[in-house]
Amino acid sequence: MAYYLGRRAQGDLILFHATQTPTKESHGTRFVSVIGPFKSRVGASYFARYGRDDPRIRTADDAERLARADPRMEQTIVEEAMSEEELAIAHECEAFDHLENFQVNSPIPIQIPNQGAIPCLIGLKTN
Repeated sequence: MAYYLGRRAQGDLILFHATQTPTKESHGTRFVSVIGPFKSRVGASYFARYGRDDPRIRTADDAERLARADPRMEQTIVEEAMSEEELAIAHECEAFDHLENFQVNSPIPIQIPNQGAIPCLIGLKTN
C-alpha cells in the first residue's frame, strides 16, 4: 500500500495511505495537492518533517534512503515494525509515563479566612 502526503489549504501536510492513486475526484475535497507515492510511512514522514526544501530529495527513493539513515527517524522506524496492538500499548505507556513524570513546580497558595464572611467578587463569571 502506498503512502501519500496531502497538502491542505493551510499549507500543512497530512500523511495518508491509499490502495489506488489519489485523484482530484477522490481526494480533491480534502487536499489542494498530493505528494507521493512513498514506499513507506517512514519516507513520507521524513519528507513532511525535514525534506520539503532539501535539494537531495528528488524522488521517493531519495526520501526513503535519507530517512533510514537519519537518527531522528529511529522511533518512526521502530514503530513501523510494530503491530497495531503493540503500537497502541506503546502509546498508552508513553502517556502514562508522561503523567507520572508531570510535576507541579510550585504549589498554589490558598488563603482561607479565619472568621467572618468570605469575600465574594461582584460580577465574577463562574461557569
